[in-house]
Amino acid sequence: MQLPKNVDYILKELNSKGHEGYIVGGCVRDYLMGKEPHDYDITTSALPEEVKAIFSHTADTGIQHGTVTVIIDKAGYEITTYRIDGEYKDNRHPEEVVFTDKLSGDLSRRDFTINAIAYNPHKGYVDLFNGRADIENKIIRGVGEPAKRFREDALRMMRAVRFSAQLDFSIEENTLNALKENASLIKNISIERIREEFFKLILSDHNERLDILLNSGMTEYFLPEILDKDIEYEKINTLSRDIVIRLAYIFYGIEAGMVNKIMKRLKADNKSIDAVTAIVKYADYEITDLYSVRKLKNLAGENVYSLIEVMGAVKNSSMNRELEMFKAVENDCCTLKELNLKGDDLIKEGIRGKAIGQALDKALDYVMKEPCNNLKEVLLKYIKGE
Repeated sequence: MQLPKNVDYILKELNSKGHEGYIVGGCVRDYLMGKEPHDYDITTSALPEEVKAIFSHTADTGIQHGTVTVIIDKAGYEITTYRIDGEYKDNRHPEEVVFTDKLSGDLSRRDFTINAIAYNPHKGYVDLFNGRADIENKIIRGVGEPAKRFREDALRMMRAVRFSAQLDFSIEENTLNALKENASLIKNISIERIREEFFKLILSDHNERLDILLNSGMTEYFLPEILDKDIEYEKINTLSRDIVIRLAYIFYGIEAGMVNKIMKRLKADNKSIDAVTAIVKYADYEITDLYSVRKLKNLAGENVYSLIEVMGAVKNSSMNRELEMFKAVENDCCTLKELNLKGDDLIKEGIRGKAIGQALDKALDYVMKEPCNNLKEVLLKYIKGE
């Protein structure tokens, strides 16, 4: 395995000072799958204080859990001491962390066999749980006793489904059964962490794995509204890899107000909440002529092209005709901001209060029917009935 220069240097420095050092986890898994690793997690027999003594530039980024970040050429590399986790009382975090000098103890606490492979240039691969075979056979399998791994950290159940979707792996039977048996523990996990895993699943190329999530028993604790929906999972894979578009398709058919509540429950950002809500609300909008297109642009705002894509998925249509119509009105006035008539213009004409807003809406509708009327003089005459 060809290691980056700085990672190789770190391992050599640890070894030269009498300590073990390995890269471990996702970087090893990705390499074995023929993918370019992006992050390199390093594990070592050296205690945090010993790591800090070896390297001149470090930061205590997780010292209580044995993690020290070594900084080389302005890049950070996390080095974590071999550890054995204590009791997990909250199904997420260990009550204590006990350091060990045995790599086997550290690997045995990890979530899945494919993430429990270590490597260094001198010893080669250390694969105590046959993770390489599971990678070759495209299997997600819990390390040791899967139920115990899930009771330790219930988020691992979401990660199992997410890895299945991202890697196109199946979940081994005992692991899947343990997941279903412990599904209720997901309620102890923060919605932010659940949302992160759920969104990654949705953005994968294998949304058919969403079926595993729906049948696992976990979904009823954070997204019960989609349990009875008839979702064409594979169609999600054909949509743009945009979380707003994919969520809007999944939520289509749910009342827009409820979609808004769901997005807020998931603690999504405000822009995504508004966008998904708007797309679901107008997904059944009937496009008949250029006026209807301008009206839709007014209603959906900047989400209009995402809306068109979701409309196409819902209707099994290419939407080519509708897209051409949208291009035809791309520069037309469809919002009050683009209207060449402002409130101050109406005030000068003696119009006050609510009548200002009503007059502007009337003028905008007039312009959306005939864009050439977007002239202040023309609009004032129209409002005054001249």
